Amino acid sequence: MNPRVRRSVIKVAVLLLTFSYPLLAQVLVGSAPRAEVNLNGVWGYIENQPQSPIPSSGWISTRVPTLPITDGTTSVWYQRLLTVPLTWTQSGRSFFVKVEKAGHYAAVYVNGTLIGEHYGQFSPFEFDVSGAIIPGQPNLIQIYVHKADTTYVRPGVNVNESNCPQKNPDCIGNAYRGSAPVGERNWVGLVGDISFSWRPSENVSDVFVVSSVRNFTLTANLQITGASPSATAQATVLDGSTPVLTLPSEPVIAGVATLEAPWADPVLWGPAPYGTPKLYTLQTQLLESGEVVDTIYTQFGFREVWDDGTNVYLNGQKLFMAGSFFEKLAAIRYVNDRRPQAMMLYVLEQSGINMIESHWDDVGEPWLQLADEMGILVVSAYFCDGRPSDGSQVDSATGWTNWMASTAQEWAQARRNHPSIVIWRPLDVLPQGVTQEAVYPVIAQAVRSADPIGRPIADGSDVDTFVQTILDPYGTNVCDHGIPLARQLAKETKPLFTREIYGTLASCSSSFLSDFYRVSWVDGSDGLLAAVPNYVSPPITSNWFSISGAGNRPTDPQVVPNWMTRKFQLTTYGTLFANLYTQYVQPKLLRSSPTSGDYQASDLPTSGVETVFLVSSSGTANPYGVTEAADGSGTAWFVVPQPGDYQLIYTLNGVDQSQNVTVNPPSPF
Repeated sequence: MNPRVRRSVIKVAVLLLTFSYPLLAQVLVGSAPRAEVNLNGVWGYIENQPQSPIPSSGWISTRVPTLPITDGTTSVWYQRLLTVPLTWTQSGRSFFVKVEKAGHYAAVYVNGTLIGEHYGQFSPFEFDVSGAIIPGQPNLIQIYVHKADTTYVRPGVNVNESNCPQKNPDCIGNAYRGSAPVGERNWVGLVGDISFSWRPSENVSDVFVVSSVRNFTLTANLQITGASPSATAQATVLDGSTPVLTLPSEPVIAGVATLEAPWADPVLWGPAPYGTPKLYTLQTQLLESGEVVDTIYTQFGFREVWDDGTNVYLNGQKLFMAGSFFEKLAAIRYVNDRRPQAMMLYVLEQSGINMIESHWDDVGEPWLQLADEMGILVVSAYFCDGRPSDGSQVDSATGWTNWMASTAQEWAQARRNHPSIVIWRPLDVLPQGVTQEAVYPVIAQAVRSADPIGRPIADGSDVDTFVQTILDPYGTNVCDHGIPLARQLAKETKPLFTREIYGTLASCSSSFLSDFYRVSWVDGSDGLLAAVPNYVSPPITSNWFSISGAGNRPTDPQVVPNWMTRKFQLTTYGTLFANLYTQYVQPKLLRSSPTSGDYQASDLPTSGVETVFLVSSSGTANPYGVTEAADGSGTAWFVVPQPGDYQLIYTLNGVDQSQNVTVNPPSPF
């Protein structure tokens, strides 16, 4: 470590936390082939500094991650220490840093060494940091983020925005960002979970679970890294901790293995009436000479989506979706906290909604996990230009399209195992300088390369879309009655989905929504997405158990409502949608709750402890850790996919401390 980096490590230690460094503890956790540590918590940060040199002073403590920084900040440096005990380092083991969401450019450094760079807010990314980790001491993790401009837009270009209009000075950079008010669109920050993990250098690097309702088979497509010619792979489906299906062993050939087995009686995933939000876990193992060298756990739901003629089918039943989407830069989207997000999904259910669409940005891993658990359908999208009055514009049609295609492939691969995603709709309105005719087929091909199983794409490839204004375009302040939709449905040869209902809410809005819903259902569309307010939600003070663990913590407590303790009042439109849902789709509104384990550890030692782990007692998950809250509260907040019995493990004064705990899901709504 060079002297400048060593000085930074010392300063960060003083700034953030004072640790005892357990060089030989964490024995049980360290012996696990895989483990993950959530690094959310107190980091140092400094704004508006160049990427080089790395600042050596001026760092301020803050909770990371948090909401997007939209005040015009150009760049932010972040840093924190993580002790890597000697017991975590073993021969043939690799270490990784993963960032769920950053805007727009991000570069990861470990102990002063640049590890990798990533462009774009729309998908998570991960870098192998093994070569920079120093065992047995605190390691300095630093992340630099920058808005989309100059050399920070996409690799290999230096964008000149000198001709952009005064009202939209980042007009080119904004073409690479999800729509938002012009002054906020090119935001910066770390706004998703950050984690440190390890796995064997010989490992299962990717699992793609494919369930077929038409054939009643389960397939696991595996990517393997570092395997020998004699390696094999096998998998078991777990229902909780109970094995219910075995996928027989197959050889690994050229880094690939395909496992498959018939399954006669799975519980089908879906909201009623298509199924129930039942999740299974696939335990996949990599073997050398009959010995297990890696194990990975993947949650999935058994369901199948396909299109045929003018219909989309979910588990063999014609699909009908009634949905809504977030506002631009909606705090509830970016807070990434499962409790308020789950409450919002429940309230949407009570207003007659069975689907959400992200529209302006990728919906994010916490939302997708909750949608899987609660049986909420997702139309998965990640970009809409939203065409501001001073429009964004591409620097190069080819360059923008190629970058967006690589982003689409990365995004679809990261999200494809979520059963809640029933339709892809990667892009909506495009920036100036590119056309749907040229771009949409390229993006569809990129998505299909990551998800070749036939899940429909709603860009005209598999499913056509329709846009409807509330007011009749041929009248004056008169609401439309669904006639244009009926005409479009009559001439369709593909499924049709109303991707947006918009416009001024007029006195006849209720009659319009009733008429439009009726036409959508009776004439055979696949659903509608209405941008109308369904519920009243004034902001009030938020309250979090701990600053550790998954999710963001806004510095302004008024930004996000306390969804867990307040009562909701549906608007006129929420009540109307609820009544229409029970009239047409099914007699009862959906009513579901999260099922993942949620554990709050308290009374931990307030000093001398850095990382705290949950280790599954039943072998249904790899060890998962968080950093203890750095505010002296002695707390740590865990969210794990499977409830059940765990060991809570941490190290104090070089000695492992362990206690048996039971992890339960949150109380049902």
